Amino acid sequence: MCVCVVCSSPKADVVFIIDSSGSIRISNFAKVKSFIRNVVSSFELSNSTVRVGLVQFSDLAVVEFDLLTYSNTDDVVSAVDALLYFDSGI
Repeated sequence: MCVCVVCSSPKADVVFIIDSSGSIRISNFAKVKSFIRNVVSSFELSNSTVRVGLVQFSDLAVVEFDLLTYSNTDDVVSAVDALLYFDSGI
C-alpha cells in the first residue's frame, strides 16, 4: 500500500477578495463573512501549511490582512468577524 506523504500536509495560500460596495448590501456582506469563516474553519492553518489573506474593496482596495498576519483559525475568524461593511466608499 502506498501512502501519499505529500498530501498529508497540504500547502496553500488562499486570498479572499471581497466586494464591500453598496450594491452588495449588508445582508449579503454578512453571508460572505459566514462563507469565509466556514471555509477557513475547514483548513489547518499555520505559516507552513495553509495561509490566508483577505482584501476588501469598494471604491478602493484595502488589504485587511496578508498571508503572514495570522497563523491560526481563531485569529482569522476573529479578523473576519471584525470586518466593516464599506457600503459606498472607504
